[in-house]
Amino acid sequence: MIRFDPILTLNRLVVEKGQAAAYDEKFKLGINMIRSEGNSRGKSTIADLIFFALGGDLTSWKDEAGKCDRTLAEVQINGSPLTLKREIALSTTQQPMWIFFGPLEQARNSATEGWQKFGYRRAGERESFTQVLFRTLGLPEVPSEESNITAHQVLRLMYVDQMTPVNRIFRLDQNDSPQRRQAVGDLLCGVFDERIYPGQIRLRQLDREYAASSLQLSGLLKVLRSVDESMDFSDLLSRAQSVEAERGNSLEEIERLRTEKHSDSASSSEKSAVIATLKRDLDRISDEINLRQSELDRLKFAIEDGRLLLVEIERSITQLRQSQRTGQAFGPIHFSFCPSCFTPVAESSDAHTCHLCKTHIDPDQERSRYARMQNELEVQLKESNALQMQRQKDAEEIGDRLHKLHRMRTIMSDEYRSTAKHYSTESEARIELLTRRIGFLDRELIDIERERKVAAEVAQLSSDKEKLNSEITALRENINEWIKLKQRRETSAYQSISRATAEILNKDTANDIGLVHPDGVYYNFTEDRVEINGKSGYSASTLTLIRNAFHLALLVASCRDKQFNYPRFLLLDNVEDKGMTPDRSKNFQRLMVALSQSLDYEHQIIFTTSMPDEGLDDSGISVGEKYTERNLSLKF
Repeated sequence: MIRFDPILTLNRLVVEKGQAAAYDEKFKLGINMIRSEGNSRGKSTIADLIFFALGGDLTSWKDEAGKCDRTLAEVQINGSPLTLKREIALSTTQQPMWIFFGPLEQARNSATEGWQKFGYRRAGERESFTQVLFRTLGLPEVPSEESNITAHQVLRLMYVDQMTPVNRIFRLDQNDSPQRRQAVGDLLCGVFDERIYPGQIRLRQLDREYAASSLQLSGLLKVLRSVDESMDFSDLLSRAQSVEAERGNSLEEIERLRTEKHSDSASSSEKSAVIATLKRDLDRISDEINLRQSELDRLKFAIEDGRLLLVEIERSITQLRQSQRTGQAFGPIHFSFCPSCFTPVAESSDAHTCHLCKTHIDPDQERSRYARMQNELEVQLKESNALQMQRQKDAEEIGDRLHKLHRMRTIMSDEYRSTAKHYSTESEARIELLTRRIGFLDRELIDIERERKVAAEVAQLSSDKEKLNSEITALRENINEWIKLKQRRETSAYQSISRATAEILNKDTANDIGLVHPDGVYYNFTEDRVEINGKSGYSASTLTLIRNAFHLALLVASCRDKQFNYPRFLLLDNVEDKGMTPDRSKNFQRLMVALSQSLDYEHQIIFTTSMPDEGLDDSGISVGEKYTERNLSLKF
């Protein structure tokens, strides 16, 4: 059979009580039937446990399931075997998941090595198990305003249970919203454009940033006008140069006047004490500058090393994907002669044995290794990006501090040179006047520096506002174009589901629906409902059939169109729910089997029934025993 990715299949489910297995059954591709004689035999319990083991969140447990301790599920995701382990806790929801990149038996032989624990939700830099499963499936992360789409939300569209009202598409959930349902539907139908939802969220964020930037800029300009209506930033450079020149001339004149003095010089000891104090302060500033510069140089080297590391990690991820695709394309290499002694190599009849050295080859283990390495590289890339951003932030802060220290050192150096050359306690009128003038000029330079910062802030705000406006305009145009492309894909995908739904319903034994044309099938993920021939007021059993037919059609459409992201997995626990007659239930069972056998693409359907069709009961599609009143599904 041909495989369309993404695909999820359950190979084996183990439910443990203590160290013993209360349930241990294997599943296969295609149809899997869990059957019983009569109701209340534990079929729905097994269905709930499958949902939980794959990442679903159960808020209420059946009594028998609540007695168990954990689930272990061996799954096949895009050809890679993984083992998923979750602890059953009646009083706690959103349980974490342990993941082992390999089959269940190999996972059991490893106490801790190879196991990784992931939370239900991401926490800071720690990933959730949804991120790992989505990455392995090749599904994009789908952000929404409430939270990112989780594995639980996706499974709500793949598990049809008995407790959800029959007129609903999605499994009943406390934390539900129309936007989240539509996002899940778009994702699984291949309609989802991973650029639209983040783009819309980004657009709203940019609109808020633009409004805040405009408000901040207008507020700053208003304050500046209230202080000085004539404030002009255009001549800051020339003003600073003029003040610096006047200050330099004043210092030169003071030095000349002091040189010309002939009496009343300060004592050598007094002069030495003052100069020593100034030098101590100047040395302290210089030492701090050297220290900060060393820190900045070290950070620059670390930033460059980090950049090279990020490039190497991204290249490794790309090469890993290319390696996997190359291996899949070329397959194993065969040698006609031994590359060492040139002896002809005998052909091996075993496809899973190395043609040259006769070592056993496990293709599942190779795929698991690729999945594990990709996951580790993605985590390393995220952590390295976070460290790089922190280094850049630290470097900016040190650079600002260095700028201030250099300015302080310049002022103190001028004072030190002047004092070292001419120090006198005599106060001459001219020197006093010039000294006061220099103090005024220093103050003016500080004011100019403050104005320069304000001018830089105004310019930065204006630039940011202009950039935000350009980004908003471009993003809005892109989103409109992406939505048009999405709508074209949506029409094709939705029509495919409608045709399959009509095809299934037209093979029903009852006649209360009538002939169904594809145009007569209406469904809406946002509204969470399906309507046939413009009518929704059917009997409960007919609504159950419509709901099952729609979900079966979703799987069938995904096997006919590789652009679907639906993982080709369906779990049905209500085949004969709500008063379904035996004939109608058995007809639907036969219909599922026939449809499954007609598909040339890998898929998996697991359904439960207490009225198995006699022709299917011993056809090889059954999983486990036929459960009875004395032989329940869970064994304690």
